[in-house]
Amino acid sequence: MRAVRVVRHGEPHEAIEVRADVPVPEPGPGEVRVAVAAASVNFGDVARCHGGVAAVMAPPPFTLGMDVAGVVEATGPGAEAWLGRRVVGITPQSLGGLAEHALAATVFDAPPSLDDAEAAAFTLPFHVGYLALHERTGLLPGETVLVRGGASAVGTAAIQLARAAGARVIATAGGPDKTRLCAELGADVVVDHTDEDVFDAVMDATGDRGADVIFDPVGGEQTETIWTCGALGGRYLAVGFNDDPQSGLTGRPLRKLSMANLSVLGVLLAYLDVPRDFRRFGINPFPPETGRRVHAALLDLVAAGTVRPVIGRRIGLDDVAGALEDHAARRTTGRTVVEISQETR
Repeated sequence: MRAVRVVRHGEPHEAIEVRADVPVPEPGPGEVRVAVAAASVNFGDVARCHGGVAAVMAPPPFTLGMDVAGVVEATGPGAEAWLGRRVVGITPQSLGGLAEHALAATVFDAPPSLDDAEAAAFTLPFHVGYLALHERTGLLPGETVLVRGGASAVGTAAIQLARAAGARVIATAGGPDKTRLCAELGADVVVDHTDEDVFDAVMDATGDRGADVIFDPVGGEQTETIWTCGALGGRYLAVGFNDDPQSGLTGRPLRKLSMANLSVLGVLLAYLDVPRDFRRFGINPFPPETGRRVHAALLDLVAAGTVRPVIGRRIGLDDVAGALEDHAARRTTGRTVVEISQETR
């Protein structure tokens, strides 16, 4: 089968080859194999090309890809009920999805009203956003949410989910096209961080109170500045770390959190029953029943037309390296989705 393979570490154009001789994987217990119709490109794929930080890192060669959409064509023991169903899924160890066939360890029914590309674009951003805003922070109607990176895939989902929950949304983005997208999605206030002071803009918008919830999928050097935008007793959601060093060790001083009277809440998209050994390494995911409950709530929102994934670009397998470099350079909006032709199987 064809697959996007990292064959060496380096920049995506150096690291990636699209190979046609990759064996079709066989599902293990609890897993399914999906005939992939579409898969998403993730910022974490850039880190995997570099050989940088990841929850699980495989040595080259390996296939990129975390989230997929398609039809289940084979199952392992315990997953037989999924055979023949159109699904969205998350791959084991967040690898293997950018291929004609992929394993999925976490599987949900695909939203019926979304096409394959939209379904592939839906899973990660909306599950992450829902977990952050509802499971972790308990967002209340009328609260103010500051969404950093509002034009990203996760940011666009967070804007829609916060609005659906009755919150007021302040979004940050870079440049007129991205700020316009945030406004179109329902952000009440949009701040162009390339030519506006984010702190002053948030204080002006909140009467110097600050945001009740800060949703941050970016991280990096501006994190401590974003902390200053929180309200007394506010909650900071550590959703992503795209701008953090590859080591993942940022050394954020706890003293500044204390001075801000700010709570920090971590968010991990994973639905697993893990043994004690996993817990020893700091891995403490949500149980599978949380995933089923979250997905049911999201299906209702999609069916009602309240939320919809934003696709910035639809590409083929041969275009992945260039797309990843565009992601790294912040030249993308929404989700980049790889559409995989069924005719090549």
